[in-house]
Amino acid sequence: MSPETVLLLAARNNVTLPFATVEDIEEALAARPTDLQGFLDHHYLVTAVIQTPEDLYDITYELLRECRANNIVYAELFFDPQSHANRGIPFDDVISAIDQGRREGAAEFGVETGLIMCINRELSVDSALEMLDSAHPHRDLILGLGMDSYEKGNPPRKFAEVYARARAEGYRLTAHCDVDQTNAVSNIWECLDLLKVERIDHGVNAIEDPKLVEELKQRGIGLTTCPIRLDASRELEDTDRIRKLRDLGVLVTLNTDDPSEFASGYLSNLLAEVQEASSYSNGDLVRFMANAFEVSWLPSHSKATYIESLLDYAEAHNVTMSPRP
Repeated sequence: MSPETVLLLAARNNVTLPFATVEDIEEALAARPTDLQGFLDHHYLVTAVIQTPEDLYDITYELLRECRANNIVYAELFFDPQSHANRGIPFDDVISAIDQGRREGAAEFGVETGLIMCINRELSVDSALEMLDSAHPHRDLILGLGMDSYEKGNPPRKFAEVYARARAEGYRLTAHCDVDQTNAVSNIWECLDLLKVERIDHGVNAIEDPKLVEELKQRGIGLTTCPIRLDASRELEDTDRIRKLRDLGVLVTLNTDDPSEFASGYLSNLLAEVQEASSYSNGDLVRFMANAFEVSWLPSHSKATYIESLLDYAEAHNVTMSPRP
């Protein structure tokens, strides 16, 4: 949500926030601690303004408008049903509102989406299993299962039972392994061997273990890395590790992580910043985008169509996609 939307929903739902203006929110973003805890504490503070299905519809629709402005044609979006349930919004209402927003947004802006339902990892296993129960009637609307939120004290193995059931029910599987967390490398191994995920969100600490890098390559596991810049005074983070992983042949993609909450912003701006920070060629950026379609959960024929369109666009601008390292 943009700061403007946060304030709009706070007023609409009579939610008291510790900021009154867009500038206040921007200052709070710049002043927050730089670790995962600091990000999440702020994130959950502002998402508390989401109180109704109407809010979820509006946010989804506006997000697709922003995607269109960034030349995004396809996005896989995370949503956290447990957070909304804790504010009294039933799962049925959550998924119905988000689905309506994305369908109407697709019709208006031409942006296709898939939905990934996430476990809030600081909550209980029973809560995650209840979420799966609630999702069952809406199975056709949800691509896959992910896992996010506070990682400390919540290793992937905690949710092995949930992932096993989700896999049996046909969900695609991913999980957040955020940057520089305690036991980051072993957490990635657990995601591969216990949760049996197909992708890893973030995952740049894999570079610390050559055997893990090789395993990612052998299994064709994509990393949805999110280079970020917290505020205007700081450099873009993680570009060196992303480059090393790419050069070693790992399927690395470039993504935004809550783009309204970082100065790196949405994807068009982020790509320009990544190119400037790492001296990638235009052909390199085309390769990153092709990787993104390749590790997406689109049907094979849709992937091929999107990649063909990408290459046609590049060729029209005299750009040849770089080979995969």
